[in-house]
Amino acid sequence: MFLEAKLEYPIIQEKEIQENHLLLRFRTPANPKVEERKPLVIGLAIDKSWSMKGEKMEAVIDASSALVNWLTRHDAVSIVAYSSDVQLIQPVTHLTEKVSVTDKIRNIQVATSTNLSGGWLSALKSLSQSKIPNAYKRVILLTDGNPTLGIKEKDALVTIASDHLAMGISTTTIGVGNDFNEEMLVGIAKAGGGNFYYIDNPENASDIFFEEFGDIGALYAQAIDVELQMAPGVRLKQVLSETSHQVLEEFDEFLGDAKTISRQKINLQLGDLRADDLRSLVLRLEIDDRVHQTNTPFCDVNVSYYNLLKQNVLESVKESFSFERGNNRGKQDPDVLVEILIANATVGMREITEFVKKGQKEDAKTMLYGLIQDIRNNVHFAPNALGSLLGRLQALESKMDTKSEDLHKHLFMNSQMLSKGPEKIDLKDVDVHNKIFEYHTVGDIDLYKCPEIKQLMEQKMSEGYRYMIFDFSHTSHIDSSAIGMVIQIVGWLRRRGGELVVANIRDSVKKIFEITRLYNHIRVAENLSFANEVLQRIVYAKEGDEIN
Repeated sequence: MFLEAKLEYPIIQEKEIQENHLLLRFRTPANPKVEERKPLVIGLAIDKSWSMKGEKMEAVIDASSALVNWLTRHDAVSIVAYSSDVQLIQPVTHLTEKVSVTDKIRNIQVATSTNLSGGWLSALKSLSQSKIPNAYKRVILLTDGNPTLGIKEKDALVTIASDHLAMGISTTTIGVGNDFNEEMLVGIAKAGGGNFYYIDNPENASDIFFEEFGDIGALYAQAIDVELQMAPGVRLKQVLSETSHQVLEEFDEFLGDAKTISRQKINLQLGDLRADDLRSLVLRLEIDDRVHQTNTPFCDVNVSYYNLLKQNVLESVKESFSFERGNNRGKQDPDVLVEILIANATVGMREITEFVKKGQKEDAKTMLYGLIQDIRNNVHFAPNALGSLLGRLQALESKMDTKSEDLHKHLFMNSQMLSKGPEKIDLKDVDVHNKIFEYHTVGDIDLYKCPEIKQLMEQKMSEGYRYMIFDFSHTSHIDSSAIGMVIQIVGWLRRRGGELVVANIRDSVKKIFEITRLYNHIRVAENLSFANEVLQRIVYAKEGDEIN
């Protein structure tokens, strides 16, 4: 893991009480050099209450089946379906054979009420009792309504989530439709170390499961803890980024005098990070002249985390950061400005959501317009990250002008997505271009071939490629490890504003794409000529958007 620290105004002024923003960045490598990722044990807790009948249940069943087919033979799954009763569809089992598991999923039938806690606890128990060593365990809890049986109180459910996270089992929540309690599901996901998703249309269910699989399949670090030791005279005023934190005061002897001066120690919890991820924290600080009275660094940063790719070993990274001192504060750093804008947009979206829930739609529109203008005025500083954020806010602005019963849920979901950081990564250190790289596979692709391919793709991305074609002409078989690899590479490219197209897939590989429903998520072309045309159209469209 790599650390970076910057001040919004890079020079600390002397004899001034000043406010400044500190940006901390935590970056993970795209393709850590490991032969095999940690096995996943996934528990599916599926709401089968009566309101799920029809296309909702069909979409969830299809998405759950696809998830099972994306997992490898080294992974395991447990499936629970709940209504008024709780049904254990599948105990924890290794996925050496998947057809029987997907058949059981397809036989789930809707029933009556919603015993959410019963279904979830059953899935948690199933994973806690599994004996698979060195596994990453996560429950995916899905519902379209409020609990009507069992434990109903949000605080009690949040406690269950945090208690099981301490035991090594995280929870992701998925809300379907308009009737679920978003605050409850978000609270569970945050306390449970997972994600929260909103399915507004059953057709999007598979996209959500695809995104979740891409997230957990690429996990790099877990339980990241950041300790900041600030210099005397540096005080925390606000953590702009959404993360839990604690502040402690420490007192040091000063130059052997009887007087003491205080230093703040700040602890922040970042949760988990994927490979090829970038997490930013923005802290608003007040700095006074005591900072000039010692020779200590401005801040010492100690980051500890469990490396999921090295048998869960506890690792740490330590860095000290010092900044220039002078009579003026210097020019505003655009990188820090961008992160402040993103953090402010996250806070603003939460306030906009509250306005809409209270019926104050005009106030919400005014605030949203202000956020859009702030991003638009500064988008040139980070076209990738701010451009994706601007597009999301403009889409919400259009939705605000339409009558929609689920508007507050869309706004709430977007505020949660913004809190994760921008969809696109910062590419300022890479000479990005729009050339297309063609990769011609050779032979079958399995667990042992995947690291070599991912290493080559990482190299090409460092050379500025973000548009790629995989030519499968000479490949007659891919296993589920290869599927996971392709999903990960698609994520890498899309986070860079690019895309992957696969071409010339044989009938045997086509069947795997059909079984796993990859056609819904990955672009497929009949041949290289069509693949290049698809990517050229995407490039031209994005160039046109940038001009406009």
